[in-house]
Amino acid sequence: MSEIKRYERGNFFEPFETLKREIERLFDDFGTLDMFENSKAFAMPSLDIYETEKEIVIEADVPGYDKKDINIRLDDDILTISAEKKDNKEEKGRNYIKRERYFGKFERSIRLPDYIDFEKIKAKFKDGVLKIEIPKLAEKVKKFKQINID
Repeated sequence: MSEIKRYERGNFFEPFETLKREIERLFDDFGTLDMFENSKAFAMPSLDIYETEKEIVIEADVPGYDKKDINIRLDDDILTISAEKKDNKEEKGRNYIKRERYFGKFERSIRLPDYIDFEKIKAKFKDGVLKIEIPKLAEKVKKFKQINID
């Protein structure tokens, strides 16, 4: 006799329904887990980096930070943006039901090309957006040479 079970109507999807219920239960409990608390990954600023004819521009979203909390440094060709937001101590009598606002620090590094003018880098901070303007060296902006093949 064959060991292949005959399909019986209604039994085929039952294991999948059980799996679906378990997955739904897992996701129902997901909101109560604190597994992502204090995770640095969620504090990383989003960046836009674009290039024009004369400069490279980096725009970083850093909402909730003050200008004084943000640090920008250049080590050789690595530009690093870092910031720290300190937790205001919980006030007496406050009993948090949910606390989602991030406190902590982040650091983000970007390798810059060798044709930039390190001395003329400027940074501006307005409405939670940090804008870093990195001018290109004048002699490197349009330097181009066609190489002929012998």
